[in-house]
Amino acid sequence: MVLDKTEVLASLVGTCDFLSVASIIESGAFMYCGLAKDLFVPVGEQLKLMKPGERHIVYVYRDEKTGRIAGSSRLNKYLYDDAPEGMKEGDAADLLIYTRTDMGYKAAINGDCWGLLYTNELFQELTIGQKLTGYIKRIRPDGRIDLSLQKPGYESVPDLAEQILSHLRSSGGRCHLNDKTPPQEIHRLFGVSKKKFKMAVGNLYKQRLVAITEGGIDLLPDLESRKK
Repeated sequence: MVLDKTEVLASLVGTCDFLSVASIIESGAFMYCGLAKDLFVPVGEQLKLMKPGERHIVYVYRDEKTGRIAGSSRLNKYLYDDAPEGMKEGDAADLLIYTRTDMGYKAAINGDCWGLLYTNELFQELTIGQKLTGYIKRIRPDGRIDLSLQKPGYESVPDLAEQILSHLRSSGGRCHLNDKTPPQEIHRLFGVSKKKFKMAVGNLYKQRLVAITEGGIDLLPDLESRKK
């Protein structure tokens, strides 16, 4: 069964995307969305008047009166500040970076609501319109959402510990990272915070898989080898 152009657009309803303005007419703008049919954004739904070639983050909605599918850059009409029912701390989420604030980056979550990534918890540059996977770090008493790019708590430690072991094995059994290593260097190698890295190393140390020295981390022989 082949879907017509309108049905294909319908699959985007309820989502947000960073789209380019393909052309404009008096009543609105057509956005290129990678489909056979461009997405129309009425003038009344434009946060600021759009021009050809510009890129804007838009929300795709179905007009209640006409049933037509259209876009809007007035995202606050469709996305809310409080967490929707059923959302839990620790949940994975699709994020779309919307704007930078004094505290960090405001992001659209699953096309449903807003959340915030704090600058002091980020070790990478983010760009407007960037899509990435994040996690619900905290739902505050007022319902607002704090986000993280890393799995919260101890949940991600086993996977990270295995990643560290793999790095040690491929690096001659030694890693130069230690307590004095800048957080940016740890994030560059493993994509995690210094706190999460230390949790994983501590886990490996308790299992007697690594030794921690002033020069870094050393891979120890496995237990079977030590018994011989």
